[in-house]
Amino acid sequence: MNVLSMNRSQVVEFLRVNVKGAQVVTVDLDSDMDGKGKMRKTGNAFHGLGMVKRQTLNGMIGYIYANSVNRIADKEGKDERNSKPHAWGDMDSEHLFRWHRKTGKPYLSMKVENVTVHGFFLPDGTQIERSKVKPFLPEKRKSSTQADLEGEVIARDYNLDNITAIRMKGVEIRLVD
Repeated sequence: MNVLSMNRSQVVEFLRVNVKGAQVVTVDLDSDMDGKGKMRKTGNAFHGLGMVKRQTLNGMIGYIYANSVNRIADKEGKDERNSKPHAWGDMDSEHLFRWHRKTGKPYLSMKVENVTVHGFFLPDGTQIERSKVKPFLPEKRKSSTQADLEGEVIARDYNLDNITAIRMKGVEIRLVD
């Protein structure tokens, strides 16, 4: 596998040039768990310590959310539906990035097919058992657009600051500052 090191703006340009339509990718991610809505604060001894959730995601970028949801609805014999506008950002024309309206930052938009959580880690590398973190994690819920569907499209937008690597088409892109 060819390995490339790129900063965030180079990654945006690389993906815009090299992804046409839907593309299978694998993404390595270190999600900051102190962010808004990541964990409950009350009674949480881990809040504010800089803990990250390290995970590997497999899925699709460059996909169209509404088409994916309507494919499931059609298979289940349910009505076509319109997706609602996103609260904080706008999708680009390539369906690769959602751009934050206030900060202008790009977030990689991904249809997640599989997730492997490697663990929760403090900045010094100490791993925290999932059972100790679980009581503070928010409950999973479906989007209102998909509430009546048995199948589900898991759509997520990932801050490029949290992505450590992207693999696709025989290339590994390692994100650097």
